[in-house]
Amino acid sequence: MTDTHHGHDRVTLSRNETESLCMKAARGAGFSWGLAEEVGFATGWLAAQGMDGASALLAMLTRKMPRSAIAGTPKAVPGHWQSLDDSPLCPIQLGVALSDRAAIEGGPFNQVTLLDPVDAPLLLLPFLVRAAQLSQRTLTLDWQGGRQVITPDGLFNRQAACGWIGQNVLAMKITTASTVSAGALLAEPTRLPSILASTMNGLGAIALKTTVPATNASRSGAGSATTDND
Repeated sequence: MTDTHHGHDRVTLSRNETESLCMKAARGAGFSWGLAEEVGFATGWLAAQGMDGASALLAMLTRKMPRSAIAGTPKAVPGHWQSLDDSPLCPIQLGVALSDRAAIEGGPFNQVTLLDPVDAPLLLLPFLVRAAQLSQRTLTLDWQGGRQVITPDGLFNRQAACGWIGQNVLAMKITTASTVSAGALLAEPTRLPSILASTMNGLGAIALKTTVPATNASRSGAGSATTDND
């Protein structure tokens, strides 16, 4: 249920509302249905962790829409994930690709793997957690000025994750960690985050791009085809 904080222009959406809104916005921005569903998963997961993935998505979609449909599509070479063009890697396409290869022998989590700059890296986190669970490996992600650790049971460093909020692009290196500092990790979810009403409205506007304009034929067929004379 939507909870509006009057006077502050912020709203709190349920996880389902977040997933639905963000999935529709992804479709409006040109994502396939399958990838749009993954967008819903990612933003809903982040909301359940108390993190605002909706704002990260709006910023990413705003940057992505003027580009071509394949902008930021990942290309894998041994130990290195690159973008097919000069755009930052799309976190959704990259996240799905990494998850799909998580349990493959000789895959990205069985070696040191470099990631070229990733757009809106916060949106990649849910997929990395899923990949750690699928691969049953502890992942260590290093970038300039920071480190994230994700365990096979879904624990991650919340402080490091919050540092990704507002980051436009981030290049990183993934390795398999042999030890984990459990005290720095957090498993339990927190309360749902509030988001700016302008974020919700912005995503709603993008979602409307999938709406088919009405035609004379559709208007003429509207309403009941029978009469009610009772």
